[in-house]
Amino acid sequence: MRIAYSMLGVAVLLASGCPSTHQKIPVDPEVTFAAHQERSRVAVDRTPRGGGDEITPVGGFRGPGSAAFTLNAGGQPTAWFWVTAPATVDVRPTADAATAPIAQVVPAWQDGAVRLALRGPEGQTLQSDAFERVGTGGYSTLSRDVRSTLDLRGTFRAVLHDQGGKTAGWLRVQIGPYNDAPRIFDAVLPPTVSPALAAAVAVALGSELDWIENHTLDVYRGGQSGPLQQSFPIGH
Repeated sequence: MRIAYSMLGVAVLLASGCPSTHQKIPVDPEVTFAAHQERSRVAVDRTPRGGGDEITPVGGFRGPGSAAFTLNAGGQPTAWFWVTAPATVDVRPTADAATAPIAQVVPAWQDGAVRLALRGPEGQTLQSDAFERVGTGGYSTLSRDVRSTLDLRGTFRAVLHDQGGKTAGWLRVQIGPYNDAPRIFDAVLPPTVSPALAAAVAVALGSELDWIENHTLDVYRGGQSGPLQQSFPIGH
């Protein structure tokens, strides 16, 4: 049974309503946004307004076209996220699907490598490059062309550009079963990016990773696809 780290398959791991505590993980001093995966939720470690927020799956029965996740601050929802396709997220200020989005994350792919457009109010857009691997090992980009889950281990970073093409920051994701968390998201973002839009990037990247893991070989599960939750030493 695969559970724990899939962001699109979390319906069976709904928030219980009990007070939550987050694992403390190191956060780089330079980043303006940081978050990490904790089973069915994403703990937000840093935003310009502080930390302590979390992204959780919407509880109860979800009808067609309803929000998938909420951003919660102090236990209260402040934004709702619709994942309309892999890496595609609409952000609304209420749970009403008829409300106009206040922000969006829109993906595009080149040779299997995802690039994200961050759309804020009034059409303001930031565009990312492909997510390039930092260091050695595996594929050079975060790509749907990977052969196995082992190719996803590592750190991937994408430069952000403003509408004039100037560098405006960067996005990063760290993936691996031996990290402080299985997925760590952080970024340097301009002040025009709201906490809700920053959180939507984590939701978008999480859903893209879910798609890749569910369509590639998990070398530790006998040819099955799915997320690599635990590695086993050779000979055990």
